[in-house]
Amino acid sequence: MKYSDPITQVIIVGLICFCCPGMFNALNGAGSYGLSPKDSDVGNKASTALSCMFAFSSLFAGALFNIFGHRVLLILGGLTYTLYVASYLTYYYIQSLAFVVVASCLLGIGAGWLWTAQGAVMMGYPEEGEKGRFFSIFWTIFNCGGVIGNIIPLAIQWNDAKATGASTASYAAFMTLMTLGALGSIALLPTNKVFRKDGSPVVKVSYANPAGEFLAVIKLFTDWRMLCLVPMFFSSNWFYTYQFNAVNAFNFSVRTRSMNSMFYWLAQIVGSILYGAFLDKKEWSRTTRARYGLFLLTGVLAATYAGGFVYQSKIGPKGYVFDAELKENVKDPSAWVIHDLVNDTSAWIGPFILYFMYGITDAMYQGFSYWVMGALTNDTNTAAKYAGFYKFVQNLGGILAPIVQTSTIGNGPSNGANAVNAHGQGMGELIICFVLIMAGVLGAVPVCWKAIKDTTVEETEVETQKSEIAYDDVKA
Repeated sequence: MKYSDPITQVIIVGLICFCCPGMFNALNGAGSYGLSPKDSDVGNKASTALSCMFAFSSLFAGALFNIFGHRVLLILGGLTYTLYVASYLTYYYIQSLAFVVVASCLLGIGAGWLWTAQGAVMMGYPEEGEKGRFFSIFWTIFNCGGVIGNIIPLAIQWNDAKATGASTASYAAFMTLMTLGALGSIALLPTNKVFRKDGSPVVKVSYANPAGEFLAVIKLFTDWRMLCLVPMFFSSNWFYTYQFNAVNAFNFSVRTRSMNSMFYWLAQIVGSILYGAFLDKKEWSRTTRARYGLFLLTGVLAATYAGGFVYQSKIGPKGYVFDAELKENVKDPSAWVIHDLVNDTSAWIGPFILYFMYGITDAMYQGFSYWVMGALTNDTNTAAKYAGFYKFVQNLGGILAPIVQTSTIGNGPSNGANAVNAHGQGMGELIICFVLIMAGVLGAVPVCWKAIKDTTVEETEVETQKSEIAYDDVKA
């Protein structure tokens, strides 16, 4: 395996994401970004700010990729993760919401750059029969960050069964790893120095001027394939707010949250490897794999969320109480029974299995999204635009999900009118989440049946072939 091989470069990108968004996921997956459950509104406000800027940044990050290259986007984007965690460490001491929100906005911009560059590499570098394999390799390395990242607070705070938030040492460890990951982007080769097995470069077209790149991004809104995939893209981050907060953050001690989160990301690894191998089965044509892959995804989602509805019927806000400190009504915190994996093992094991399956479904859902986009193009520049469009739509969902969680039908510990008028024990939040996911599955149907072919021919390749034919006719 050469340093200039696509697989080597994808592994390096995986290691960068292991340190940056992987550690972010570890902190996020533990619920409320490591804060106490009573401060979850801070996380929700930060998440909304982050998603707004993430969406805006992603929309044009594909054009920036084609102008500046992936290394610039990865290193700058990676450093914003460090700043983000620093804002939570600061909040731990001085409760500066303004710093958290500003850092969230900057992370939104940086994450848009980082994930667009990542998506371009992961979708544009592999050959047609290796899309699933490349995804599973990247997703495995990336999610090892979530697994190992959760070992940090788990080890540091294991003996503190009553702790409800991450410690200073935990935040410092996250910041160190994120900084190392961002600087690791220097190790990547320029895109035009990466070559496939047959010796061809992964980039087949020259860069357009900046205005042309931005216009190409806007044109994606007229591409029927992208429009059909909008529901899947939109819902692909929506369920994080429900899973990380309503399920994990509100119902477990911090060491149990960390254990749940560690196995959630471990489930992502298992799911990505098995599902990636399924989507690359050589015995079937690519069109067959697309359809079978969608069938399998639908079945696993339905079974997992059936269990989710059963669990939701046992948790969630059941009323409100008057908070003497806030001097207003809040959703009754007694609704969230804090289970501990050591002291309350029997009550913990069922929700733990459900949370593990949520990790499996996330890997499959996002893996299928990437696989479908990769099946539509073999060109790195086009893949960058697809990745940016995907993250743009995905983060529109991320903007709205926290709003639903703190509403009258959500699980969030909100106050005021949303507390007094809360009803449905938070079931409404899960229903919306499930409906959006199923809408995503339905939207993928026409793409799997009509757009995906057994081989992909780029428009640029067609034009090149036409030019060669015309040139041969002239010579004749």
